[in-house]
Amino acid sequence: MPDYTRPGVYVNEIPASPQPVTAVSTSTVVFVGCAASGPVNQPVLISSFTEYQQLFQRATAAEQHTQPDPMTLAVMAFFGNGGKDAYIYRLASKNDDNDVASLTANDYSHFYQTVLATLDDYSLLLLPGQHWQSNKHAQSNAVISATLTFCQQQRQCMLLLELAADLHLSSAAGASILGLPASSFAALYYPWLTITNPLAKGTLTIPPAAVAAGLYCRNDARYGVWKAPAGVTAKLMGITGLAFNIDDSIQQQLNPLGINCIRTLPRVGTVVWGARTLASQTDQEWRYISVKRTAIFIEQSIIQSLQWAQSEPNDQPLWQAVRRNISNFLVTLFRAGAMQGVTQNEAFFVRCGLNETMTEKDINLQQLVIELGFAPVKPAEFVVISITYKLSPP
Repeated sequence: MPDYTRPGVYVNEIPASPQPVTAVSTSTVVFVGCAASGPVNQPVLISSFTEYQQLFQRATAAEQHTQPDPMTLAVMAFFGNGGKDAYIYRLASKNDDNDVASLTANDYSHFYQTVLATLDDYSLLLLPGQHWQSNKHAQSNAVISATLTFCQQQRQCMLLLELAADLHLSSAAGASILGLPASSFAALYYPWLTITNPLAKGTLTIPPAAVAAGLYCRNDARYGVWKAPAGVTAKLMGITGLAFNIDDSIQQQLNPLGINCIRTLPRVGTVVWGARTLASQTDQEWRYISVKRTAIFIEQSIIQSLQWAQSEPNDQPLWQAVRRNISNFLVTLFRAGAMQGVTQNEAFFVRCGLNETMTEKDINLQQLVIELGFAPVKPAEFVVISITYKLSPP
């Protein structure tokens, strides 16, 4: 450290050092919609259902015994199945009557562009009270479509959806007429579930998307974002029943459409038995939720960790530092089991440099261009067992 012995102006030059790529959170959810009370038009970060009750629920005894509003149901389902952190954004409805039906796609879009676009620590988005309807002109569908447009533009999160609670699917034909959006940034869960009411006597029917969001957080913490949130390890907690029972014949029709069924299986319990995005039929590369979420996770981790490169000389030292930092990050993921391949070269590549990813024109435009690829692990969706019986001795 310099020895300052006289009054004056001193210059202490500190060289900029590349910062390592750090993993972004995959367990923070944003809930957007109406709530009974609480802060309006501002994101509030909470970490428990008790905290939500203190901030967003009226405390009168009479209201505790009424049917919870959609936001309360969703937040309850989320934390009841392993959710950790959530932003609650209470949109102001007309006359402040907690009526989500009075909200328009413009109300949501305004929030996305003015508030949500400034946040960088969330990875899942839910719309309590907005369910995909059979009527393609339904207001709820317009809200969902506007939300998906935002997700596809930001490339930061996935939208988890459900159908209306009373909508019963029993065939691919019935599902096809719904006109579901074909997007890899969305996943849909079916059917709704029942739980014992923690606020009063009886049971409650809760939305499956919020339950799935809680499962995502639990699954990410235990295995990693690259593990599909489905299968026997995706057992749901506190579930007493399903609104509609799903058998093999129904699931084999719904699964190819990207509708993730929740089932109660013998000796297993109630589990999520599907791991597909809604691009299952239109974009094979992004068919699986875990693959899409891993790509988002890697992309956002790199983007948010490259701020140090801003205004650095666009030359060999910068390119080498970028390649090294990203490669070190991907090596960590490879060793954790996030990628296929026996060696690192088989699992991923990182490129950055003149005549490799950039031209002189790119450099003149002050553009740093990076290319990377990785071999994602995919879920063993179909386990095929071949058995040969020898019926007679040789």
